[in-house]
Amino acid sequence: MSHKFLRALLCLLLLIVCKASPAVASDRHGDLPVSTSCAVFTLGAESRSLAGTDSGRVAVLFIEPDAGWYTYSNAPGGFAKPTRLTAHMANQLGSQAGSQALRVLYPNGSPKDDLVNPGNTILAYLGKTPLFVLLPDVPGSTLTAQLELLLCTKDKCLPARVELSFTLPKAALPEARTQSWWPELLAAAKAAAKTAEAQPQPGLAQPPQELGGTDAAAQGAGGGWSHLTPRYHQPQLEVGGLFKAMLLGLLAGFVLNFMPCVLPVISIKLSALMAGSTQADLSLRRARFREHNLYFALGILLYFLLLSAVLGATGLAWGQIFQQPAIVLGLTALVFALSLSLLGVFSLPIVDLKFDQLTTHPKLQALFTGLLATLLATPCSGPFLGGVLGWTLLQPPWVISSVLAAVGAGMALPYLLMVLFPGLARLFPKPGPWTGHLEKAVGLLLAGTCVYLLSILPVTRLLSALVMLWFTALGAWVWGVAGPGFDTRKSALLKLAAALLLGLSLWLGLRAPEPPAQLDAYTEASLRAVLGKETVVVDFTADWCPSCKLLEQTTLTPARLGDMKSRHGLTLMRADLTENNPEAEALLHALGSKSIPVLAIFPKNAPDSPLVLRDLFTPAQLEEALESTARP
Repeated sequence: MSHKFLRALLCLLLLIVCKASPAVASDRHGDLPVSTSCAVFTLGAESRSLAGTDSGRVAVLFIEPDAGWYTYSNAPGGFAKPTRLTAHMANQLGSQAGSQALRVLYPNGSPKDDLVNPGNTILAYLGKTPLFVLLPDVPGSTLTAQLELLLCTKDKCLPARVELSFTLPKAALPEARTQSWWPELLAAAKAAAKTAEAQPQPGLAQPPQELGGTDAAAQGAGGGWSHLTPRYHQPQLEVGGLFKAMLLGLLAGFVLNFMPCVLPVISIKLSALMAGSTQADLSLRRARFREHNLYFALGILLYFLLLSAVLGATGLAWGQIFQQPAIVLGLTALVFALSLSLLGVFSLPIVDLKFDQLTTHPKLQALFTGLLATLLATPCSGPFLGGVLGWTLLQPPWVISSVLAAVGAGMALPYLLMVLFPGLARLFPKPGPWTGHLEKAVGLLLAGTCVYLLSILPVTRLLSALVMLWFTALGAWVWGVAGPGFDTRKSALLKLAAALLLGLSLWLGLRAPEPPAQLDAYTEASLRAVLGKETVVVDFTADWCPSCKLLEQTTLTPARLGDMKSRHGLTLMRADLTENNPEAEALLHALGSKSIPVLAIFPKNAPDSPLVLRDLFTPAQLEEALESTARP
């Protein structure tokens, strides 16, 4: 067989294959991690009947994200941005053949964990996915389309808008019913038939949804706030880059040491100042002072690194872990046990807060103390931190880690200075009986910290928390009676009983009570009902936010709010984030914030451009903000 004959046979086969296959256009779109391709198929009489359409052709647009990427479905649920395709058909002169967008059918998508709202499931397009455009039976030569989608990986998302153009083939087309994606088209047509949006004129789609519409799939729980363009009262403190975020984060971390949230942990921080106080020799005191503060600072930095990992993986807001009653109850039990230890009821194994005596693991004690003090200090936000967190917590994990490490370095700065200047230890009194009395005082202060933690809990959890603390005290007393070590059978049995009592206390405290019926002052529906009719003030607060409580006692007092309401004609709303509140959190995120306190003013004359006040602010600043929003 000659080479010429083989070449001719190969060309003939290729011609046959090309003739039988649909015309396909494939394209990459700049640096976007996605490719698209398009093909056109015919719909026979039986196919049209099954699909419930009068269209004789269907254009199939395939979207294929790169490896590791995905995009959301057209109705993903949650806060996800839906994938949308708007298509028109133009004739040979370039004008559109129809005044409305062509009807598009979307596949359902595959279930996937929602990275924005952990524990929930959304629908996503994970691989090569067909979108179906039903073509009307009118003359046309070119299909033009606009594809809007959000391309995501596990740590970042990239919004994209792609303009597409495809020349419609004139040759014979393959039958759609023979293609592998045909079941997906039928499922999409069946799902679309159940909604009002999927019942337009045959072959044509409804006009695209406008911002602020009522498309539930697009808005989800608060998803309709994407059109807001918030302004900030102090724009110079807003962040748009890593360098500024780290610089302001360093300063914010240092200022956190002097915020109201330091009060619950001042007794713990005394351990850093009093380290080495029982050493009579000055050189030993200086060495102990330096060592303790070094490990205390490392505990602060370690906590912020752990926090960055948690926030980057879960998408939680700053301080939002205190929404979990189980965490607050566990911390309360731990702080109460430390208090009992300092009061002499028993000695905690491994870690303790005693000033040197009976402390067998001083480095571990210092590290643990730094971790605990920082954990208790992070429910609140301080100056400079609101804008930093609003930008940082939307970035990739390495950016979150870098900025939170800078915040941790700022908070650890006073203790690092004490490491560099250990001679400060001589400023404290020489050792004596006073150290024992100070330990008891610190124990009482820690008991006061427990009162603060109990105030964070919902009222329905207080009784079980008090029962938990009582059993904790009983278990600590039994442990103390057993004495050190496990040398005797009696000691081992007593300590086993103490461990069981402590376990019982946690079980009693962590049991979830019957959820009471609660009516939050803020809801999305109530806000939308008055937007543009009145000036609306929404105050974001939570029982676990000390700065919010400080604002309520100083700036947002009932008398002042009542006066402002009467003078400015305000509608006042309270968005309570004490517990999980998806609607309030959605609005908070739309306002560019990931921490509270935040107060948003929606002007009557410009409701889509709210003025945002972050962190602590004075009555004068609030009055100035209200006056500025009243001006046209």
